[in-house]
Amino acid sequence: MDYAVFDIEISRTIGQVAKELGLKNENDAFSFPHMLGFAVGVVYSSKTKEYLVFNSAKEMAKYLLDFDGLLISFNGVRFDLPVLLNSCDIDTFLALQKKKHLDLLADFYKNVNGKFRVSLNNIAEITLKKKKSGNGADAPLLFQQGKMDELIAYCRNDVELTKEIFEFGCQYGYIYYFDRQQGKMDEMSALYLDWLEDEKDED
Repeated sequence: MDYAVFDIEISRTIGQVAKELGLKNENDAFSFPHMLGFAVGVVYSSKTKEYLVFNSAKEMAKYLLDFDGLLISFNGVRFDLPVLLNSCDIDTFLALQKKKHLDLLADFYKNVNGKFRVSLNNIAEITLKKKKSGNGADAPLLFQQGKMDELIAYCRNDVELTKEIFEFGCQYGYIYYFDRQQGKMDEMSALYLDWLEDEKDED
């Protein structure tokens, strides 16, 4: 099955949105991803082996909607796709939500029963021996400062790590993560591989 790995960076900081909404806790702004604004998006397509950059939320939403295959993200269900809501019509957004979508973070939480939080960097560092190129909290500042090349490079790096974690899981059937509660390296069964096998059986 063809797949598209995507990531979106936001244009406003959670502090800015929290202040606008009168929230006492800045992190509560994450509950309103549609207000965080679209800055840039990057998609890797397994069909073309290319990384595509989108400066328009509408164009990115259309690409993902039209893509014939599996969508892959890290926290895309609860964060990235909702960021698009203010830039595309509700029908497009609802259709995107119905697409076949493997959210690696959501799948991870399902496997550990949501007992603790984990980051993309946590999994990448243990599984791939690689680190993120930056901090997501800095992305809106790069956008506001007009440093688009740096922002795109950061977004692309997140897509690359997500892609490589997915490919590692497909090859070995598991990924590694650092269990900060147990203080040890642990192994996670990649249950989404069973789903992919089911898809192959349908072809």
